[in-house]
Formats: sequence, C-alpha cells, structure tokens
Amino acid sequence: MAIAKMSKLKLISFQDHKEAILKELQSLQSVELIDMSAEYAEVQAMSSGRREQLEIQSKTLEDKYNQYRDQLNFLVQYLPQPKLLQKLRTPKQALSLQELEEGVAAINQHEVLEKIEGSRKLLRENEQALGNLLEEEAFLSKWEKLNYVPFESHNLKHLTMLTGTVPQSDSDSFIRTIRDSGLFYIEEIFQTRDEYGISIVYDRTDENEARKNLDENHFSPLDYPFSQIPELELKRVAGDREKLLQENKAVKEQLKTMRNEEQALQLMIEDAYAELQRVRGQQLIVDERHLFVLEGWLEESKLADMRDILEQRLESADYAIIVDDVQEEEISRVPIVLKNSKFVAPFENITAMYSLPKYNEMDPTPFLMPFYLLFFGMMMADAGYGLLMFLATGAALKFFHMNKAMNKNILFFHLLSYPTIIWGLIYGSFFGLELPFMLLSTMDDVNTILLLSVVFGVVQILLGLGLKAYLLFRDKDVLGAISDGVGWIVIFVGLIVLIIASMVFPNAFLATIGQGIAIAGVIAILLATTLASKNKGLGFGLGLYNLYGITGYVGDIVSYTRLMALGVSGSSIALAFNMIIDFLPTPARFTVGILLFIVLHLINIGLSLLSAYVHGARLIFVEFFGKFYEGGGKALDPLRTSEEYIELKNNYNG
Repeated sequence: MAIAKMSKLKLISFQDHKEAILKELQSLQSVELIDMSAEYAEVQAMSSGRREQLEIQSKTLEDKYNQYRDQLNFLVQYLPQPKLLQKLRTPKQALSLQELEEGVAAINQHEVLEKIEGSRKLLRENEQALGNLLEEEAFLSKWEKLNYVPFESHNLKHLTMLTGTVPQSDSDSFIRTIRDSGLFYIEEIFQTRDEYGISIVYDRTDENEARKNLDENHFSPLDYPFSQIPELELKRVAGDREKLLQENKAVKEQLKTMRNEEQALQLMIEDAYAELQRVRGQQLIVDERHLFVLEGWLEESKLADMRDILEQRLESADYAIIVDDVQEEEISRVPIVLKNSKFVAPFENITAMYSLPKYNEMDPTPFLMPFYLLFFGMMMADAGYGLLMFLATGAALKFFHMNKAMNKNILFFHLLSYPTIIWGLIYGSFFGLELPFMLLSTMDDVNTILLLSVVFGVVQILLGLGLKAYLLFRDKDVLGAISDGVGWIVIFVGLIVLIIASMVFPNAFLATIGQGIAIAGVIAILLATTLASKNKGLGFGLGLYNLYGITGYVGDIVSYTRLMALGVSGSSIALAFNMIIDFLPTPARFTVGILLFIVLHLINIGLSLLSAYVHGARLIFVEFFGKFYEGGGKALDPLRTSEEYIELKNNYNG
C-alpha cells in the first residue's frame, strides 16, 4: 500500500552484448532507461555518426512498423471476424521475446507482404476502373438516343451535322434564333438542369452565318471519344463493369482465407515495435568503442529478477551493475509505480486521473478507496442495478481474456457493485421497485440521508487534515502541522461536540466544552502561524487569514449533499419509469411494458453510473485531495513490447 521503492542502476558491458542485454531488460518490462546525455551535460553519449545511424535505423523501423500495421488494417476488412464473445474468451498467444523473434524469422515476410499488396493493388486498380466506367456511363446515358457516331456524320457532301450542348440558360434564345433564321434543322437528344443536348443540320452554303449564330448562343460541340453509338457503348460498359466486379469478388474471397497472413503480420508488428523500442533505447545510452553504459530506474523488488536473467545469459566478467538509492535532488525525476493489493489497485486509476504522487509523497489510493466505494454506492443506490453490475462484471472477469488495463477497469466496477447493492437494500430499492424492507426511505427520510451525507463528508475532510498533519510531522514541520492540520481538526471536533450538545442531546456543560475545544483550535492556529513567521505581526495576520478558510470548509461540507441529491434523484427517476409502465393496459405491460422497462432502466443505469463516477471523483479530487495531496509524479515508462497481439512471457519465469 505504497509507492514502490525505486533504485537507480548503472550497467556497464561490452558492445558485443548490448543487443542481448537490451532484449533481457525489455523482457523484464520494468526498466525505464535514462537519457544520459540529458542527465549529464558533460557526457557525450555517442559520436554524431553513430547517432545519425541510429536515427536512420529508427526511422526505417518506424516505417516498417507502420507498413505492417497498414497492411493488417487492410486485410482485416475482408477476414471473417469472430463474434465478440468468442474474441473475448480467446486468450492471447503467450510468447517470450526469443520465441517471438524465432516465429518472425520463420515467416517469409516478403511473400506475405507481396501477396497482400498484390491483392490490394488489384482492388485499387479495379476500383479506379469502375469509377471511370461510372463516369462513362453517366456521359453515355445522356446521349443514349443518339443513333450515330458524331464524327462519322461530318462526311456529308452538302450538309453539316453538328452534335453538342447549349447552356440551359441560353436554350430559349437559341431556339428562337433557330426558328427565326430558318437555317437549321434541330433534334433534341436530352435536357438536364444545366444543359441542352442537341443535333443540328444546316446547309454548307450557310456555314458562316450558321457558325455565327451557334457561337452567339454558346454552342459547344460534343467531344465523343468512343467508336460506337452510345447504346452499344453502354452495353460494353455494363460488360466491363460485371467483369471487374467478378474479379473483385474473387480477390476478396481469397483475402478471406488469409488467416495465416493475419497472424504473421501480427507477429511482425510485435517484433518491429520491440526492435524499434530497443533502437530508441540505444539513443539514450553512452557508447564507447568497446564498452557501453546505460542508466535506468527499476523497482528495488525487481533487482533480483534482473540479476538472475543477466546471470543466465552472460558471464559475470562481461558486465557490471551499480545500484544506487534515490538521491534528494533526483526525487522530481523518479518514475512512480504504485503497489497496492488486488482490491485496492483498481482505484489507482482514480489517483492517476488526478495525478500520480511524487516519490516523496504518500499514495492516497488506499485512503480514497473506502470513500469512493461509499460515495458511489450511495449515489447509485439500487440493489437491482448493483446486482446487474455484479453479474455482468463477474462474468467478464471469469470468462473473458482481456488485457491488464481492461481487466483492472472491469474489477473496479465489480467492486463498486457491492456498495451499490448494499445501499440499494438500505434504501429498499430494486429497479425502482420498493422492497418489503428498508432502513431509509428516499421519500420520507431525505433529511436523515442529507445528514448522513454531511457526516461522511466531515469524516473524509478530517481524514484529509489528519494526513496533512502526518506528512508535515514526518517532514519535521511541527508548526505547519498544527496550523494546517491539527488546529483545524480540533476546531471541527469542538464544533461537532457543540452541535451534538445543542441539537441532538442538549447539555449546557458539554456545549461549553465544545466551545472551549473549538477556541483552543483557533488559538493553536494563530500561535503556530505567528511562531512560524519571522515577522510576528505578519504571522498573526496570516493566522487570521488562515482562519478565514472556515468559509471554504463550509462550502466543502455542502458539496457532500450531492450524495443525497443524486441517490434520491436516481431512485425517483426509476420509480417514475415504473409508474409509466403501470399506466399501460394489463396486456401491454407484459409486451411493450417489458421492453420499456428494459430500455428505460438501462438509460437510468447509464445516467446513474456516469453521475456517480464523475461526482464521486470530484468529491475525492476537490474536497479530499485538496487538503493534503499535490501529485505531479510521472508513471514508469519502461523499455517494453506492445503486447497488442501477444502476451509476453518474462524470460526469468518462463
């Protein structure tokens, strides 16, 4: 239940062993390499020629990786995809880094890529040809009534025959010109919104006047690039299209059978990514002619594993390891790994959403977990909804094979189902239906629920202040601990005693004690702030300003009333949905009513989940973390593989 203790290691070995060592560190997936040229300004990591070589190598591998991904993305469009449940129930293939490389080495990569690229190129060319045929068809369809090939008509001895178009905007004036001149015989071929297709015949002796009239009316001669009349060309287009479609169908059927090629590409992607990460890792280390030096961060608990895998692969004389503890000036650079139990770890996502702790802070996850469970359950507050969450997430955890991150998220919501059920039983709500037993009613006991919400909020605020005091005492800031933590706790305790003695169990003596405790807290804050300041007058003023923060605490406490508001609103919406269904006639209740019940409650579950998730996190981030937690740490970014298609087996444990 803490931040994992980190060690800074320095490893020195011969150039001949560099690739092997990087592979072993990559298989461990726990070592974050340090950029030594950035860490030590005076260190020249490597020659400019070597750096340029690595950059070229990195770019080549990145291009290869992207090429493999592109080919796989193309291929999976045509492969029959397994059903979602089948996909989730199928575990990934488990391979060590060595087995992955051996598997890739056995693949004829050129043949795989050529086979897929050949099919892809053919489909691309055919699609382009189909597009051209579509354009030809659109052109020919307009001129389908044309019963001659335009350029053949130019051979008339005494007549000139022209085929072309006139803009639709000029068609009326053109027709009047034709009618008035008496020079032309015109036949309409087609009309569209934009143009008017016509065939014109006139006497060659009137050539000049005819041409003048045609030009004035923006006549455009037809450019007909085909050798047959439109009707025959359309038949040819239809035949060509059918041929291309059949060819495409055959190619796609072949692509559907390329399951082996898909698996090969997946391994090639994994291997290319792993190699790319190692090359990028080489850019962070120091290279000499015969030796290399690397530095990295590693959890102290995994040092033994690292030593074991190196001892298995290398002679002890071939390398040297120096392990150092974290120094004070390095704290801001130490990567963070949170170490919590199986049931607390899913709530690390809440911490990470805000910010990971710095190395010298505490991990707030174990402290936020019980409150988040409580708050979420109180806002969701329906035993039926909780039972549905329990069954869905439980089935997913038992029967589905998911990556670590997804499994962690599913477990997170599985754990949240328990308080949802418990609070649903407390409120007596099951899918909005009233249970025969309940401890609190969302209709009649709203004030009690409101009071509970405030009490839970005060408890969380007191814990936050207590943690703040603990951290300041740990750092030997006694006065700061009193002014920012202990003093406020004393004030809250005094006010709580005063409220109980005045409103719950009236007792004048106890009320006086409460007042005295609260005043003692005020004095403690003023004294601690004054003593902590070199300028005592200024310190006293700061103490008074600190006490003004009581208004902020009042706002914080009011924020917890959302626990009541969201719980009651969700229950009321569920009840309203059930009332809608009750209004239906009896036969409809068991037909349309069942469908409505499912749909409406699914909507309410979605809204309630979203509200409880967001507002629960907000209460943690603002009202709780605001009292003691800063964050600002960065997660460990180890040299690793992608594990997108396989599950990597660590060499040291098989």
